[in-house]
Amino acid sequence: MNKVQIAAKGGTTMARHPTLRRTTVRAAKPPAKLGWRVGKVIVVRKARAQVDRLEAAGRTAAAFAVIYGPMAAEVFGLVEPPKRNRRTPAFAAGAVTGAGAMYVSARNRRG
Repeated sequence: MNKVQIAAKGGTTMARHPTLRRTTVRAAKPPAKLGWRVGKVIVVRKARAQVDRLEAAGRTAAAFAVIYGPMAAEVFGLVEPPKRNRRTPAFAAGAVTGAGAMYVSARNRRG
């Protein structure tokens, strides 16, 4: 093993052990400095991965709240349930209008 390989192996070890990382930086040897830099890179990568996981969990929770929030608020009595729509008069008006249109169109064909 050459110095670069030893430094790289030491760097990854130090990235996982913060106490070891701090003590070796105080010694200020070149492998320790390399280990410190590699450790910072690994820590940043792990932090980004954790942030990505938290963002995905947040999106899931937000979607859940948007979909099921109004239903839950209604069940727990936080909001009043919506009034039922009266559809019978509208249906009757549509049926009468449709029947009238059919009568008029049939009458035009006869003549």
